[in-house]
Amino acid sequence: MHLVPASRPARGLTRAALLLVIVTACAAPADTPPTRSAARPVTGADLAQARGGDAERRTLFDAEQRLTAACMRERGWSYQPLTWHADVPQPEADPRRADDVELRRRAGYGAAVPERPSADPNGVRLRAMGKAQRERYGQALFGTPGHRIEVKLPDGTAFMNTDGCIAQTENRLYGDLKVWLGAQMSVMNLEGEISRRNFADPQVERTVRPWRACMKEAGHTYPDPEAAKAAFVSAYGELATRAGRNPGGAQELRRREIRVAVADATCDRRVGRARTLRARDAAHRDEVARERAEALRTYRTLREQAAARAE
Repeated sequence: MHLVPASRPARGLTRAALLLVIVTACAAPADTPPTRSAARPVTGADLAQARGGDAERRTLFDAEQRLTAACMRERGWSYQPLTWHADVPQPEADPRRADDVELRRRAGYGAAVPERPSADPNGVRLRAMGKAQRERYGQALFGTPGHRIEVKLPDGTAFMNTDGCIAQTENRLYGDLKVWLGAQMSVMNLEGEISRRNFADPQVERTVRPWRACMKEAGHTYPDPEAAKAAFVSAYGELATRAGRNPGGAQELRRREIRVAVADATCDRRVGRARTLRARDAAHRDEVARERAEALRTYRTLREQAAARAE
């Protein structure tokens, strides 16, 4: 499935398929589709539980991997199921904590991406194939553009190909393609939608100019906190791609990141930007929860049904 604009980062080849190229098949299981109900109003507090707990998420992830591997074997290809890992919280990436000076002193912006070996052996295998073989493998796994459905979302259009193995897996677990795709992508995009509303909020926007002036007094010139972090993400990326890596350069970049991040948090605390973000975030979460209530309920129903089948 493709979404315009794109959603959160993925983990592994299949996770990339789920978030960026999610594909599902066509025949729905026998479960009755979710219907409207007189459930209690959904609030912002419910959004934290929208994706379910770790036990449910692991059950569904493992089921997706097993079914995908079985489908690929039937089509004459090898696919190694991936290992589930719980999400690791990254408090330094949360703009609502941008006034935490001690957190910035320890972690900076969290701009550096640690080197890790590939967690996806299927991706390694795919890169070792010739072009024609790689295309056939991709078609078996992700499907082909000639078998495509679309759903409209508040921030773009999501589409999926319906004839790949991930397609078959998603269909067997979650059922009706358009219902599942619309509900899933609504939930996957919740945090991005809330973030956009937060940063566009007039109360939050009014804190940027005094923050900028404070940073200039400290010797740092950035248009806003997001640009400051982005500058270091870019700098680490450039450093990682240079031939003959420079450990000394990385250490100096890290020291500079900490200096700027601490100044940022100090100025943030002075002008009250994160404090304003926290207050407006709560209001925007309630707004989004009300507007996406039907998709949230549908998503939870389909996930619960799928988890019951997978156990």
